[in-house]
Amino acid sequence: MLKKLLIAPSASDLFGVLKDVSRSFYISVRFLPKRIRLTIALGYLLARASDTIADTNGMEPQSRIEFLGRFLAAICKTNSHAPLEFSFFLARQAEGSEKTLLLNINRILRSLATVSPQHRELLAEVLSKIIHGQTLDIERFEMQPGVHGLPDDDSLDEYTYLVAGSVGEFWTKLCLLEWRDYSGLPVEKLLEQGRKFGQGLQLINILRDFPNDLRQKRSYLPITNLYEVVADPNLARAEWERWRQRAFGNLNAGWGYVDSIRPPRVRFACAVPLFIGVRTLTMLGSQCELRPGIKIPRSEVRELISWAVALAWVPFSKKYIARKICRGWR
Repeated sequence: MLKKLLIAPSASDLFGVLKDVSRSFYISVRFLPKRIRLTIALGYLLARASDTIADTNGMEPQSRIEFLGRFLAAICKTNSHAPLEFSFFLARQAEGSEKTLLLNINRILRSLATVSPQHRELLAEVLSKIIHGQTLDIERFEMQPGVHGLPDDDSLDEYTYLVAGSVGEFWTKLCLLEWRDYSGLPVEKLLEQGRKFGQGLQLINILRDFPNDLRQKRSYLPITNLYEVVADPNLARAEWERWRQRAFGNLNAGWGYVDSIRPPRVRFACAVPLFIGVRTLTMLGSQCELRPGIKIPRSEVRELISWAVALAWVPFSKKYIARKICRGWR
């Protein structure tokens, strides 16, 4: 067993784990050019593993924070390291994709040695930010009993940047390394749009999960009358709507990002989450009451994927797709 832990998984094994953990992300990643495909997949799997560690119930918050620090140290090391002990976390996972991910995570860490030093440096940078955001999450919501919420807009902007906006920056820096003509936009503008794109996608998760988070006595939205909102989430509808509009604005920046990038397969991979995000925000806004469980039907997801294909490989379809997408900017 120990010998297996010391061997990096094959590409097919690694992408098999990715498919189990996130079918929607797998759809995008499997079409990426080879020069960035493995690095993007590794970044996602490592971030998903750190999220699983952060969310594992039964371990004291401070102990989880300390383990996240050891996990990050293993990511940042350039030489080999002893396997991390995940037995506590494995024992608390139901059978399924998250447990499979943790069973393989030491081998996935070994895969970092197979990517270039520049790619690994970018992975360490983005995982440092993501794990910092996850650590703040534990500190804000779990260190003290009671109901807790983020205090202001800046705190929510910071959180969405750390766990998702930083991913947009990482993706952009990685692609700029590999393509001189990645985009026609200035680098700073492109990085800004990539950051906002990621923040918009994270805001969608926050808005969709808002009722469930309140049941767990937490709110990522800055709510003043938090105890009343826990009893009736619809009291926060105006604040929730304000952030839905903010998410639309961020995805509008995401449209500018997708429209500017040149490699067709990368454009496709970015367009899929953008289109799904716009449709999800529109569906969320159409509900009379804030409720959990809003999900796009698979038939619509397939249609959105076909739009992404058209945007990537049929240039004259852009105006038609833009008109359809713009119906969602509300």
